[in-house]
Amino acid sequence: MPEKKPTQWRWRTVCSLIVGLGFLLLILGLSLYFFIIPFVVDSKIRENSQLLEGSRLMEEWKTPKYNMLFKLYVYSVKNPDEFMAGDKPVVTGMGPYTFREKMEHKVIGVKDGKVKYKIISNYHFDPELSCLTCILGNRVWVPNMIYQKFVEAASTPGMEAAATTLLSQTAFLEVEVGELLFDGYKDPFLDKVCDIPFMNFVCDSILDLPDRIGFFFEKNNTIGSTFEISDGSQSVETLGRVLTWNDKSILDESWWSSKDARILRGSAGALFPPFIKKQDRLWVFVEQLCRSIYLDFEEEIEYKGIPAYRFVLPASVFDSSLNENKGFCNPTEKRFFSSQGESDDCWPKGLLEISKCQRSQPPIIISLPNFLYADDEVSQSVVGLNKSEVARDSIIVDIEPRTGVVLKAQRRSQVNIEMWKGKDIKFPANLKKMKSSIVPVLIVHEDVEIDNNSLNMLRSELIETERLALIVAKFFMFVGFLTLIVGFVLTFYWMGVFNSCLSRHGVHNIDPLPNYVPKNGVEKI
Repeated sequence: MPEKKPTQWRWRTVCSLIVGLGFLLLILGLSLYFFIIPFVVDSKIRENSQLLEGSRLMEEWKTPKYNMLFKLYVYSVKNPDEFMAGDKPVVTGMGPYTFREKMEHKVIGVKDGKVKYKIISNYHFDPELSCLTCILGNRVWVPNMIYQKFVEAASTPGMEAAATTLLSQTAFLEVEVGELLFDGYKDPFLDKVCDIPFMNFVCDSILDLPDRIGFFFEKNNTIGSTFEISDGSQSVETLGRVLTWNDKSILDESWWSSKDARILRGSAGALFPPFIKKQDRLWVFVEQLCRSIYLDFEEEIEYKGIPAYRFVLPASVFDSSLNENKGFCNPTEKRFFSSQGESDDCWPKGLLEISKCQRSQPPIIISLPNFLYADDEVSQSVVGLNKSEVARDSIIVDIEPRTGVVLKAQRRSQVNIEMWKGKDIKFPANLKKMKSSIVPVLIVHEDVEIDNNSLNMLRSELIETERLALIVAKFFMFVGFLTLIVGFVLTFYWMGVFNSCLSRHGVHNIDPLPNYVPKNGVEKI
């Protein structure tokens, strides 16, 4: 017995060490997997989600390296005379006219957790990415917006004399695509009309008509509006949130009919906060629409090996029948569709009037391409558009949810011009025959995609590093579990559990042989 004690002590010590090591490795692996690695990743993301001077985020945000394409499809009216006689407008599309876009955020002030900046955008026409026949010298027939402004003026009590100017103008103009977009065109009738006595006052003071007209006139390589956003230093959840636009914390009262509609919500679209959840609603202030819109989660996707969330613009954003959108309805006496009642100032579903927030208040209606989500009455009022498709015609953002990095985005819109016949206008005669309509002139496709360098950096610094760390954690868990099993097996062996099992189920279950007894007493040898 004394000789066995050292052996028993060694067995007990070895088994205890093996079991303890197994527990240690298992706990270490579990701690790494569920607590330490997520905490380190979370802390690193928070550290890098602050728009501070000298930070990498600031430098990348100032001059984004994203691949940005600005594609435009221009629609020409094929039947201007027939339209003025009462027919539906018939349009034909040309495009895409593709421009490469570069953007710069020019910082003009950093203070108290806020960054103030201006946007500088540059557009360069790329014939290689455009359609074979697409040149900026192509000519198209489009509604004459100046003509429509005088129709509005002539429909205003006390300004009926403005109808005389309509005799000197045409309802449609033929212009070059380049002029319609960035260069701007000069209305051939404007000088003649504005020289008429009394009309010069109307042109300069009431209508505030520009010298040149173009949808993106003076928008190329020029300094744009002033934004002030949160830098995320106080709370990363506020990173990129728009605080003021052109030094205003709320939009102008004349633009929308309710205070709620005029509130600045969300980011400017270039910067989103980290830790985005599926149930979150992504708000974006869109300067071109003079309002904030929202995107809702649609599905989980994978972008070039990186898990991402897809957020899309729901149909409810442009649904004027919802109470939340009543503030985007402005008083008007214009009527284009039967769904517009006499007392209803709202446009049908799928349409948004933005004239109030533009210089000269041009008669512009914004919709999604091909009248996506609009009422059938709207989509059937024009001949020549494609059938709408959500994947092609909607606004979609694919985003890496933990960092808030935009991987891919598409912004879509359709620019339409009001062609209103006016009210109580006696001449020209063709206005009486014309049916008030909205005419599509432009579809805009903006495509943004993360550049390869930024994508590889995101993949190596977050995805692959985290994956490697989790593999190490799983390895510790596996080795710890395996070590525990070995330790318990050795412990049971030392305790004799296996021997007792063998004795109980093996040898002790076999009856012993009887003692040998000779027949005649003691056996002789």
